[in-house]
Amino acid sequence: MAAREHTALVGEGGVHVVEDAGGTRRHALHLVKLVVPVDGPLRVEREGARPLEVRAPVLTGAGVAHAISAPGPTVTAFLPPDGLGAGAQAVARGRALALEGAQAERVRAAAREVLRGRLDHAAARELMTACARAFAPDRPPVDRRVLRAMRRLAEQAPDRPALGPLAAAEGLSRSRLSHLFHDAFGHPLRDYMTFLRVMAAVRALVDGAAPARAALAGGFHDQAHLARAVAATLGRTPGAVARSHFVQEPAAPRRMVVP
Repeated sequence: MAAREHTALVGEGGVHVVEDAGGTRRHALHLVKLVVPVDGPLRVEREGARPLEVRAPVLTGAGVAHAISAPGPTVTAFLPPDGLGAGAQAVARGRALALEGAQAERVRAAAREVLRGRLDHAAARELMTACARAFAPDRPPVDRRVLRAMRRLAEQAPDRPALGPLAAAEGLSRSRLSHLFHDAFGHPLRDYMTFLRVMAAVRALVDGAAPARAALAGGFHDQAHLARAVAATLGRTPGAVARSHFVQEPAAPRRMVVP
């Protein structure tokens, strides 16, 4: 039986709930996230490293390839790169690590509140804020020029905008923008652009589009191309994404969907 999954979208981040046992294939999501096992252990497999088996929340940096499995319910907070996610991204760049102590307990308490049925935006934002506060507030934020360029890319997705003019708008060369992005997130800018195209296709799936039409919405060649990209980015199939229950902030632009 498929795990029951729900997602509350908050701004450019969100909260994903799996009510019972579940897991993902190996993938590399381009947002920082904190996975909270509410009841039971969590296993995180990473490329080139021993599996991480803990009962604590686990933070994964943007672009870190990993697979997750858990025998019980989990709640995951996805944090945008600016604001709530800045400190977490600085801590987790290029790695996955377990959160311990009082900070972990605060995060777990907020996750339990979400799991008790309050899958609304107030509870989701509270969890995201608790996750953000678990990290030192004095961590250096991502370069604002990079963040502005990322927002423009998100607004133009799934098109493939020319990076030269986009970088020039921030007083940067294309190569300098790419270098700053890689320095901040530890993976290439082109991977983030692919991520945005996947998100465009996911939005179409959530709205009820058939996989073939969703592939076109994301700028992919065909349904098979979309399936490979979704698996690599989210660790799931397009069908699993479409079956998840989504809650969207009223009157908010659907700029980022994170199953």
